[in-house]
Amino acid sequence: MSLVKQKTWVRFLAPLFALGLVFQLAGCGDNEPEQRKAFSEFLQTQVIDGTKIRLPELSKDQEKAFGNYTKDYAVLTGFTKQLDGAFSGAMQSSMTELRTLNSMKAMVENREKIEKAQAETKAVQAKLDGIVKQAADSYATMKQPEDLKAVYDKAYAKVVTQQGDLSQQTLTLLDSTFGDILTISDFLKAQGDKIQYNGPVVQFTEQAGLNKFNEMNESLQKNQQALMDIARKIAQIM
Repeated sequence: MSLVKQKTWVRFLAPLFALGLVFQLAGCGDNEPEQRKAFSEFLQTQVIDGTKIRLPELSKDQEKAFGNYTKDYAVLTGFTKQLDGAFSGAMQSSMTELRTLNSMKAMVENREKIEKAQAETKAVQAKLDGIVKQAADSYATMKQPEDLKAVYDKAYAKVVTQQGDLSQQTLTLLDSTFGDILTISDFLKAQGDKIQYNGPVVQFTEQAGLNKFNEMNESLQKNQQALMDIARKIAQIM
């Protein structure tokens, strides 16, 4: 009985819905050039200009002024929020713990902490792939006039592509760095009484062992230098 009444009610309102839809579409059509212009100017002045990544929260007036283009802006802000979330939590806690491992001896004795950090790095890499794909899928389905698209493309490249690339590079280098540390840790543990720890320094009793250690440590140092270079790039935009 209620189902019949619901259908009757919907049939009664259908002409009103249709009329409202016509008014709504006509309104969007009339305001679109102004909305496009306002959104384009906002992207250029507030997002694109300058080296830093800035994504101001929209006011109610701005949301009204941009109309449906607020959804396109939400792709940029949503990506950044998800990116921040992916790097927080467990991984941030692990990285804080690793700062206390300031010697090779500490790294050997706390191998499980390094393994945990590497596992969390790989987990964040998987999350990042999904976040980037989600933004790319939304970007691919956008229907924007050519003049706005030219501006939005620059904003997307700065916010999504740039941050995504730097994040991927950071995670790849972290994974490789942790791999190097684990390899060195296993090597040092296998040396037994052939080595001695003197603060942060490892002393070898055999030249062959020292040569092998220096070889592995060279790879670690290259990764650490690359991480520092990435960190400087990130500091320039954040």
